[in-house]
Amino acid sequence: MSVVVIDRYRLFRQGIMQIISVEEDFRVVGECGFGKDGITLIGERQPDLVLLDSDRGGAQAVGMLRGVLLVSPGSKVVVVTAHDAPRLVADLIAAGAHAYLLKNATREELLVTLRTVYRDSGNVVVSVPRETLRGMHEPEHVLLSRREAEVLGLVAVGMRNSQIALELYISEGTVKRHLTNAYAKLGVESRISAVKKAITLGIVSLDEVFDAGETVGK
Repeated sequence: MSVVVIDRYRLFRQGIMQIISVEEDFRVVGECGFGKDGITLIGERQPDLVLLDSDRGGAQAVGMLRGVLLVSPGSKVVVVTAHDAPRLVADLIAAGAHAYLLKNATREELLVTLRTVYRDSGNVVVSVPRETLRGMHEPEHVLLSRREAEVLGLVAVGMRNSQIALELYISEGTVKRHLTNAYAKLGVESRISAVKKAITLGIVSLDEVFDAGETVGK
């Protein structure tokens, strides 16, 4: 099976290539960063499998996926990402992804996913938490989870991740995960942009932000 690895981080690409290259039934035929160069490479190599990073957010990830399938319609695309946002998973699968795998997956999970996708084009392999799968079936207007909205509300009043963790009785790592998922769902890449968009969409209320700000300031 010929494979092309697309990810913005060279170290991650090298790690994936090292895992694949020792397997007799895989052959890495190219690797590249995210963007037009990656699509050009895939168009030239026409690989059986594409490992595609989607860490740049929803719209960019979907656009990249569509570009890959346009230049190489015979390729099976396995999305490998740090995001488990339900809407992102649903959008990428709808756009034609053959598998969705989180970057904390094991070596064995990666290899099984690649072989399964190659052999069975009729099924989609999704390896995400059960909570994410439930979220995929929520109505479209339910963009952020209650906790993600709470975290963004506290970001809006200027709280740091460590302060938010104390306020909500969760770990700082969990705060970061909620923010990462919120960025992906909102299609943004920064705290300020996420807060602005959440307020625009009515997910975070300005009145609530002002009330929270007064409480924090006391």
